[in-house]
Amino acid sequence: MPVLMMVEIPGADAAFAEGMRDAGVLDELQTAQGFRGHWSGATSSGYRAIELWDSREDCQAFAEGHFAPKLPPGAELPPMEFFELNFEVKPAP
Repeated sequence: MPVLMMVEIPGADAAFAEGMRDAGVLDELQTAQGFRGHWSGATSSGYRAIELWDSREDCQAFAEGHFAPKLPPGAELPPMEFFELNFEVKPAP
C-alpha cells in the first residue's frame, strides 16, 4: 500500500538541502526502489520533506542506506512519520 512520509529536520535550511543535492542524494532518490515523488522546503523551524513511496520499507531502506550516511558528522536520521494512503488522485490528462 502506498505511503506518504513526512520528516522535519529542526534547524536545517535550504543550504542543508543543497548540500544533500550536492552529495548526490536527489539523484539516488530518483532511482530508488518504490520512490514516487519528493516535495520539500524550509519551514519556520527547519526543513521539511514529504515523499510518496510504494511502501514504508522502501522509504526506510533508502533513508538508512543513502540519506543517513550523508548527514553531517554526529547528526542522526530524524524520525519519519508515515500515513497509509486511501486515495491517490492525479490530474486528468
